[in-house]
Amino acid sequence: MPSEGNPPCLLCRSQETKLLRKGIRENPETPVWKCPRCLIQFISPPFTDIREYYHSTYRLTHDSNLGEHMTPEERFLAMRPSMSEPADRFSKLVPKGTSVLDIGCSSGYFMDALQTKGYDVYGVEWNPEDAKFVREVGGLPCEEGTLDEIYPGKTFGAITLLQVLEHQPDPIEFIRQCKRKLIGGGYMYIEVPSSQEALLTIYSIPEYINRFYRESHITYWQAETMASFVGAMGFEASITTRQRYGLLDHINWCYRNEPTPKYRDATDYLNLVDAKHPCHAILSRTTGKVDREYRLQLETLKAGDTVVATCQTRKI
Repeated sequence: MPSEGNPPCLLCRSQETKLLRKGIRENPETPVWKCPRCLIQFISPPFTDIREYYHSTYRLTHDSNLGEHMTPEERFLAMRPSMSEPADRFSKLVPKGTSVLDIGCSSGYFMDALQTKGYDVYGVEWNPEDAKFVREVGGLPCEEGTLDEIYPGKTFGAITLLQVLEHQPDPIEFIRQCKRKLIGGGYMYIEVPSSQEALLTIYSIPEYINRFYRESHITYWQAETMASFVGAMGFEASITTRQRYGLLDHINWCYRNEPTPKYRDATDYLNLVDAKHPCHAILSRTTGKVDREYRLQLETLKAGDTVVATCQTRKI
């Protein structure tokens, strides 16, 4: 029997959803639901016009550095150094020279990383300031419409979705739209925050849990859910987790119960010595090695903070 008053699952449409918790970052009364069938966690979409939300509202309260309203250039400089790893993962799957559509490309930092590796990149971004920066400063094509409107008549060899799928109120329809922009046998690279990450499941820090759930993230994924989902949508896929945030950020949460304000500080490899100091090189190698080993262990435990799906449309 359906659970009385509970919404159906946004992914598998099951009526047996359960209340997981009450409270998201913006509202302590907002319910978070979990589906016992597919294990997706979700909130009811807080906005009716998703395009307008990301066009005019999202960047007023969400940015790479905590509490800052960054310019597109500042956002690019903060995010670009961390794009090398996902670009490396992407390049192991997708042949060089492939045309790539980066959806929700922000100020173009991942597009830049892919272009450096020899891909033909295109973007779509609903924030007009970011889209303008990509075109005028980055010199790359970037359109601002829906997937049915952009690049009419053009299909792509690959589509990338970095921290995009969790924002969609209807993941199934969204991926269907993405597939219509893919050539036969095309690739898709997806990253979403993991609902099984260490700060939630190993350390179980209440302050972090209260910040993890937020109005812009409608769905919350784990690796098993992603594997079932992309398989059902017609993809052959490899599903892994990766740890974006570093040891310094986890120490900060464990001992201070608060976020690291700067994205670069939170994601860079641990380095406690000023770059100008003569001991910098040897000590940074040591601390960096510890940080890399820590992240690798979390990924081995399937407790990385990001679920990664590298997919190819199933060949019939």
